[in-house]
Amino acid sequence: MRSKEIPLKIEVFAQEGENEFILRDQKEILAVLRDIVQQQNRVALYYNDDSSMVLTLLLAADESGIWVDASPNPVDNRNIERSNRIVFVSTHNMAKVQWVSTETTQGLYQNSAAFFLPLPRKLLRLQRRDYYRLLNVETNALKCLIRPYAAKKHIRREVTVMDISIGGVALVCTEDEVELTAGATFQDCEIDLPDVGTIRTGIEVKSVFEVTERNGEVKRRAGCVFVNPDAEARMMLQRYVAQAQRELAQKKHEEQ
Repeated sequence: MRSKEIPLKIEVFAQEGENEFILRDQKEILAVLRDIVQQQNRVALYYNDDSSMVLTLLLAADESGIWVDASPNPVDNRNIERSNRIVFVSTHNMAKVQWVSTETTQGLYQNSAAFFLPLPRKLLRLQRRDYYRLLNVETNALKCLIRPYAAKKHIRREVTVMDISIGGVALVCTEDEVELTAGATFQDCEIDLPDVGTIRTGIEVKSVFEVTERNGEVKRRAGCVFVNPDAEARMMLQRYVAQAQRELAQKKHEEQ
């Protein structure tokens, strides 16, 4: 079977869901980054609050930090240097690699324009087999009602919610439920929050990846942000998230 190319999209995780896929040992992180340099793997550099992206290459990596090839567009380079948060996404031996930097300096590497950044303190490394574990959904998970066709508002599709926060939601669905693609926007979505109420808001899909399960079923996982939620929706989300955090803290306390 021909393996699909790993999309260089930012992964959005459920709360604490990324921990088991994070590398924190500096020697391990440096080894991965050096392999990316040697293999000349493509690197997606996201800036401007993840709304802009350029494709680049890692030029070098050592204990002091990494050098990244600058964009041929000087406007991009100025905006990258001014960004408070930069997300890098690449691949390493058929695994997705992602890390974040908050310090960027523009300079020269071997007489060519480049960016220097400190060595990341942590690095996400997610292999394809790990996607199955990420797609495990509780039977009592929340549901998001989506109207996939703007001109046919009576048609609704129910999509499973993997995680929800004040700013957005992570969804998972099968291939034939609804077409979730990066950049797509859906209006008038509904999510029933137990003991709180039903929020109605638009969502925008920011990142997507697909997984084919052993039975051949294709599932799509999407990280989404809420689009202009009103004050009532924000209030209900705050109440629900606070309630969920209290329940999680109580559960951990009982398990100790």
